[in-house]
Amino acid sequence: MKLRVLVSDGSHKNALAIIRNLGKSYYFDILTPFPPALTLSAYSKFSNNVFYVDHSKETEYYLKVLSILKNNSYDVFLPVGLKSYLVASKYREEFLKYTNLLVPKWEIMKIAYNKDLTMEFAEKLGIPTPRTMVLTSDNLSSIKEFPVVIKSSDESGAYVKYCNTPEELKRNYEYLRKKSMTNIIAQEYIKGFGTGFYGVCKRGKLYAVFMHRRIKEFPITGGPSAVAEAYYDKRLFKYGKEICKKLKWDGPLMVEFKYSQERDEYYLIELNPKLWGSLDLTIKAGVNVPEILIRLALGEKVKPIKTYRKVKFRWIFPDEFKVLMSSGETIKEFFKRETHTYTNMDFSDPLPTLFQIVRGIAEGFWIVVDKKKRFPHGVVKT
Repeated sequence: MKLRVLVSDGSHKNALAIIRNLGKSYYFDILTPFPPALTLSAYSKFSNNVFYVDHSKETEYYLKVLSILKNNSYDVFLPVGLKSYLVASKYREEFLKYTNLLVPKWEIMKIAYNKDLTMEFAEKLGIPTPRTMVLTSDNLSSIKEFPVVIKSSDESGAYVKYCNTPEELKRNYEYLRKKSMTNIIAQEYIKGFGTGFYGVCKRGKLYAVFMHRRIKEFPITGGPSAVAEAYYDKRLFKYGKEICKKLKWDGPLMVEFKYSQERDEYYLIELNPKLWGSLDLTIKAGVNVPEILIRLALGEKVKPIKTYRKVKFRWIFPDEFKVLMSSGETIKEFFKRETHTYTNMDFSDPLPTLFQIVRGIAEGFWIVVDKKKRFPHGVVKT
């Protein structure tokens, strides 16, 4: 009989990567914060029951997920998105009464989740970080060098803004202050390419390691990977391993860096205490992260994996198509075929692929007509 696994955030592309990769070996049910008709993984031939669970209110989300775990016999609960990992960490002991999961304790999660605490932690370890300060209305005028990046300590995406002038800084700070429940921080802008260290740990010991470099991302001014490739650097490995070890981390962790060619250094941007969006690439490179997570959660012995293949992955729809519509690449580049390159266009599981194509075309149209969707963080002027 197949082991039963509950996967959260079925609308995410990394949730689809999990169930496509392991669908023949495990029985998967899906949680989704959206109606099933708008949930990517719900269309997969490997998904079974789909539970609609709104995650906008933490307590209600926790109680609903706990009820699902109580009333169904799941061997493992596998969170995917950030909100799900936060809830699983905060209520870890309650969840462990009904299933197995691998997440850090809440006091550890808070260090990874809050960017101001992350920077303090990294500085103590001697890991390079951008110049960072907590912003208040009284110290805005102390910033003299531009551009700077400001962001909420507890969120990313829509809560990140680029500021090229004191006027932009003040305007964006007031905007974020209304949106965020935690500190707003300002960081120097690091010019360079984005890269990441990805680890799966149990009590700080690494059982899986992967690194990648972003080639294209959406939004084109900074965001999740649209095209990425496997990557390796000794310093990056050293920094990521040290963070995992000192945190005594449990579960997956993305350590995001920017590499400055001018300074020849990697700078820690943030920690993402969850499964990364580029999980497809990691799996195709030979590091079966979902399998490792499930086995570690079950308490099984796992041989650490520290090598992987040099491959590239393209999320053609919707991500790379949105890069194209943002003028971030040419039509020739979009249709170019390369060796050792995989894509998310999997027609052996056709419905999610068709869903992604339709979504990409629809979102691409709005990107063309709405500049704010092309540059939601603003534009850096250097």
